[in-house]
Order: sequence, then C-alpha cells, then structure tokens
Amino acid sequence: MTRPYYLDFTSKPLLDEIARDATDVPAVPGLKVAAGLRDEFADILTDDALAFLVELAGKTRDSLDALHHQRKVDRAFIDERTKAHVEHNADIEFTSPDYRSVIGEKDENGRMLVGPLPESEPRLVAVPAFLVGYHVTLFGPPDSAKLSINAMNAIHRVPAAEPPIVSELVDQCDQVARWGADNEDSKTPIMRNLLAATRNLKGCLDRTLTFHDERRGKDYALANDRLSIPIKRFPGLAIPDINHLLDGEPLPLHLVDFGLHLFHNRHNAEALVFYVPKLENEEEATYLKDLIATAEGMIKAIEPAYKLGTVKLFVVFENPRAIFRIREMANALHPHFVGGSLGWHDFLGSTARLFRHDPRYRIPVKADPNIVINHIRESHRILVDAVHPAGGIAIGGMYGVLFEDGNPKSYEVSMVGFIKDVVTQMKRGLDGFWVAHPDFVRIGIAIVHAWRLREAGDKDTFNTLVEALVPSETERSPLMEFVNGEDVPGLKKSDPLYPRAVLAATLEESDVIPNNHPDEVQYNVFQALQYIADWLRGNGCVALPAAMTNASGESVFVRIMDDLATTERSRWELWAEINHGRFAVDRFTSMVDDELAFIKAGQDAPDHRIQVHWTEETAKWYPIAAKLLKQLVLEKEPPEFATELLLPFTTDVIRDSDDPWATACALCPEKYHG
Repeated sequence: MTRPYYLDFTSKPLLDEIARDATDVPAVPGLKVAAGLRDEFADILTDDALAFLVELAGKTRDSLDALHHQRKVDRAFIDERTKAHVEHNADIEFTSPDYRSVIGEKDENGRMLVGPLPESEPRLVAVPAFLVGYHVTLFGPPDSAKLSINAMNAIHRVPAAEPPIVSELVDQCDQVARWGADNEDSKTPIMRNLLAATRNLKGCLDRTLTFHDERRGKDYALANDRLSIPIKRFPGLAIPDINHLLDGEPLPLHLVDFGLHLFHNRHNAEALVFYVPKLENEEEATYLKDLIATAEGMIKAIEPAYKLGTVKLFVVFENPRAIFRIREMANALHPHFVGGSLGWHDFLGSTARLFRHDPRYRIPVKADPNIVINHIRESHRILVDAVHPAGGIAIGGMYGVLFEDGNPKSYEVSMVGFIKDVVTQMKRGLDGFWVAHPDFVRIGIAIVHAWRLREAGDKDTFNTLVEALVPSETERSPLMEFVNGEDVPGLKKSDPLYPRAVLAATLEESDVIPNNHPDEVQYNVFQALQYIADWLRGNGCVALPAAMTNASGESVFVRIMDDLATTERSRWELWAEINHGRFAVDRFTSMVDDELAFIKAGQDAPDHRIQVHWTEETAKWYPIAAKLLKQLVLEKEPPEFATELLLPFTTDVIRDSDDPWATACALCPEKYHG
C-alpha cells in the first residue's frame, strides 16, 4: 500500500499508469522502473545498484514512516496552538513579550516543537583535510555535462568585467571553489535530470567528464588544477520517487538520489560529502543517521576496505524548528556532521507556514535588498556558536543578485550588494557563503582574501579591490561606511523577544514596502509565474529581472536568481496577505491573468522585463503555471510544499500528453481544480 504521506504528492491512478508501462527488474523482484530509464542510464541503474536501493529502503522504511507521521502530527499541533492565541493577542502590541506564539510550547508528550532546548555539550567534529578552508560555494544543478564542467572549472572563469586585482588576489591564495551540486531546489526533479546529474558527478569526481558542443564546435574538459570540490545536495525527506516503484509503491527520492551516488562513488572519500536540506529537528537527524549507518554497513559488506563514517554532511538549517536545534542535530549525526549553512529563502517560507494562522505575522518582503543583513543576524550567530566549538564549519546563505552584461551601473549595484553580504557574514564569524553564478566565484575568493589581509593590518589591498569593483565614489562612499561600521544591533538571548527575532517574526510591517502593496504583490506574482512555468518545462533555477536602487536613487536593472525556495516564500507571502484579508482575492486573480497576458504579448517595459518568454515550448506550461499559482495562494489549507502540486508534471505520462493539465486532472482527480 502506498504511504499515505506520499499521496500528498501523487495518486494511486497516476502510479498505476506509470507502472503499466514501466520496466520490470528481474534481478530485484517487485521493482519497476519508469519506461526508458534503464535503457538510457544502464551504467547508473545497474542490477546491483537497484538491489542496493531496495534493500536500503526496506531496512529504513519504518523509521521514515514514523518521521512522516510525526511531521503531520506536529503541523496539526502548531496550527491548533497558533489559532488558540489569536484572541489573546488581539489587543496586545505585536512586539510585546506578552504576545503569545507556539514557540516554547510543549505537546502532550512533553516535546517542545519550536524553540531551544537546554544547551548540550558538542561532539567534536572531524573535518577532512580537503574540506578545510573558506567555502565560496557556487550552487547549481549538475544535470548538464557542459555546466558541470564549467562549475568544476569555476576558478578559471575570468569574466570580461573582472578587474586585474581580482586575478592577483586569486593567484595569491590557495583556495579552491566549492560546488553545491544541487539536485534539490535548483532542478526540476524529472528523473532523467537526476540520473544525468548522478552520471555527470561521477565523471567529475573520477576526472573523466568531457563534453562536445556540436552547435558551437567546442570541446569542454576539466582543468588540470584548482578544480572545485563538488558537494552533492540530494532532495528533502518529503518527496517520493514515482519512477522507481516497489510493489507499486514509490521509493523515497532522497534515498534513491543519495544511494545511487554512494553506491557508484564508494571508492572515493572526497565524493561522499553531501548537503542535506529541510531537516527539522534532532529526531529527523536521528533518522538520517540511521539511513547513513545502514547504507555504509551495506557498502562495507560489498567492499570490506570501506571505512565506516566516510560519509560527511553539511546540514542546511532552513527551517524555523531546526535553527534552534543545531547542536542537537549535529550530535545526532555524529560522526558524519561536518558543518551547516543557512538557506534563508526556505527559512522565511517555512517560518511563514509556521505562523500562517497568526493574522498579524508578516514575512520580510521579497523586495527587501537587506534581508540577510537585517533579519538573519541571530540565525548566523546561533549557527556559529553551535558549530564552531565542535570544530565544524559554519556557512552563510546565497547571494543571487546578478548584473546585466555591459551595464556598468548594474555591475556596480550588484557588487555593492555582494560586498555588503560577504563582509557581513565574515564579521559574524561565518566560514563561507553561497553564490548563484560562476561570475561571483573568483570575486568572492578575492574579497575573502583581501578581508583577511585587512584583518592582518593591510587595509590598502581591500580598499583597492573595492575601488576596482565599485568605481563610483557616490556608490563606494556609503559602502565603505557600511564596511567600517558595526553590524546591525541584535537582541540578547535573555530578551523575551529573542526567539521570535531568530525567526524574523517581530516585523508587523516592512519598512521597505508593505506586503500588501500592489507593487509587492505584482512583483511576487510576476516572478512566481515565470519561475513555475520554467520549472514545468524542466529548469529549476532562472535569473529573473528585477530592479535595485543605487546610492544615487536610480532604479537599476539586475537579475535575481530564483529557485524553488524563492518561489515558496513568494507564494506564502501572497497566501498570508490574501487569507488574512489584506489583499482582495479578485484583485489577485486579475493580477495573475494580467501578468499572464503581458507575458504572452511579449512587450517588455523598461521596469517590467520578461525573462521566461512565451514560446512554443512555454505556451504549453504558462496557463498551467497560472492555475497552480492560484491554487497555491487561494486554498484555505494550501499544500505545505509546492511540489505536492508540481510533482505529477515531472512524469512522462503527463508531460508528453497533448493536454498536460487535463491529463493531470484525470489521473489526480482530487488534487487539482480551476
């Protein structure tokens, strides 16, 4: 019988339809693989690899089922308690210590679902030598051989606009880039994408990957030195793999993606480092420890020379429950845990879900250019304080504001934001950060090296670098004031508001733009529509047009890299404003329809540019994107994860049909409406 939790993402008729055309695996009784996959990926979906996955799934099934069940129970408790506080809070100041929330409350079993536990002693972390150093991490999917090679060679990519001092600083230091090879939020989980990623990563790690671009007549190969270190991020614990069915039931997607990578790269310790997304607490960390221990035990039975504990993990603390339990989660994952990072879009989206029934809660607006600086301070400090005493690595979040080639003002405003982000995270003691484009890898390494020289007494190099990246005195002067100033003030842990400040949940209205301002709503709608359409056609990340204001007060064109996490926080912001009556439903639906018509017309405005254009390919997906966005935003009980609605559209039976929406509705009759 299909796990009840997985029916949030799929349906019995859809699974039956996939199974009807799927390929049996004679060596693994009961297993079916979606049509065509074994032929295309015979080197990855071998009998031995598939047998490994099925055995691993069987051994960990009960603990995963318990985890999924507990998530549902916990959600119900959080929602019930939040609703119960609404009447009490009605006449209380939002920032008053008397304002009640679920933080600190215990369920019937005495479990505190949200909030810190009494401080525990850290278990010391053993960081492998190849992971030591500052982590300037490029994030992007590995399903393309060409882009995988480019990510591995990122430190050798010299952008046309790069000042010479960047090369000097990069050459002076011995740092290499890291590559967050992302099979989660950066990629639509079409199984061919994920299996191609597994193949490409294997080629990166054994140094055999090459690519010939027939259209350009160009060959791509890995560089001979200073290659990036790949760190694979597999999908979260919620999503099923509806392409690998055991007795008609999906295998867990995280287990398949992790297990295939481990199985095929088991001889290479440097390959067995993973980013783990969306864990919520120490109980879920215990499940993951069990999964890894079981998998490693099975590998050792195959390869007696394999050393238990080789798998190493960076946990992405991107959940409002997890941020309070970093040390407990690290201890539960010992000896695999080596560090953590912050995924702040998912963090804010998950927090908005947690407080969704509080009518006065407002998520920091997406249009705020200083979210990391102003709203993530406490989280940064918690991460550093929890991880460093154990000897682990603490990494910040993503910088995703990309400049327009050939536009000096765009380059400059992007660099101002980048320098502010990097300096802020270094001041807070973090050991690295993420970037969304290869053009930021060398500049990021140069900024870190120059900052370290500055801390050692050489301010001239850092100042020279900033002057080269930001030539305008008008832009550079306030930037240097920021660099030389103190960090934004924060709250002490003893302050009653501190737990809410950690969750960026002390803001009743943004000082940038109100959440329900038509411009903010339109921005979220326009970006989400384009992203969902692009996701449906197979891309998981896209640089969407936006504007930033420079120091001269000018609106400057940039692009902001969006992935599924950014769209999740957009739709939760929209949901809250509409559900709590701060923005009219009919106005929202009209806005979605108007933006769809604008995109279809293809008539860009200077302040309203289209990135994902209406083409023969996207024309198939844009109307569906509009329907899905409306459903995600307007349902009183919306899906927790957008993938609950999106996942069926990754299957061939729906994607290849003449009318994907009608087919999805027929195969998942209780899932879609509109």
